[in-house]
Amino acid sequence: MPSQPDPQDLLENPEDPQAAALEEGIPIPEDIQIQVVDLGERRRQLQGRIPIPAERERVWQVLTDYDHLAEFVPNLVESRVIGYEKGCKLIRQVGSQKLLFAKFSATVVLAVEEIFPQQLRFQKVEGDFLIFEGFWDLSVRVSRTESFLPTQQTLLTYHLQVKPPRRMPIGMVERRIRQDLAVNLQAIRERSLSL
Repeated sequence: MPSQPDPQDLLENPEDPQAAALEEGIPIPEDIQIQVVDLGERRRQLQGRIPIPAERERVWQVLTDYDHLAEFVPNLVESRVIGYEKGCKLIRQVGSQKLLFAKFSATVVLAVEEIFPQQLRFQKVEGDFLIFEGFWDLSVRVSRTESFLPTQQTLLTYHLQVKPPRRMPIGMVERRIRQDLAVNLQAIRERSLSL
């Protein structure tokens, strides 16, 4: 996998995803953190993080229900397991949305390696993007309630490195993925809490 940038670079990114999303009319809860790093050569690294007051195994169940993700993840019109290769599941996903006056869609087939229950690593094996790879990280956080009882929470973190083809304007792709990431993280939290 490509080298990771310094985490400090993520924190120093001058763009404010909450402000950008609000400009688009998309409210982002304050507990969702999103950072974007320009890696040059039309590549971006995105990271999104959300606390989910549910056990890690429940969040894992939501993330790995590949054939049903399109039922609750906005702008995902298709998600299904299409096979297995070298210990990975092959997942075909199609995202679609309206941008200005045109409808934009992108297709990707991901090889997903499951490391239960901590991490899902994915890498594009075919599709519209030149690079589309990263991982979901599920870490456990224990906190105390007002009655001092311990409760388990999952900190869900999404890491993505992406490079679109030349026909896709990188600024538009970056804004769209950043905004969708916040909405998708919220959808995953809501689904995890509804089980």
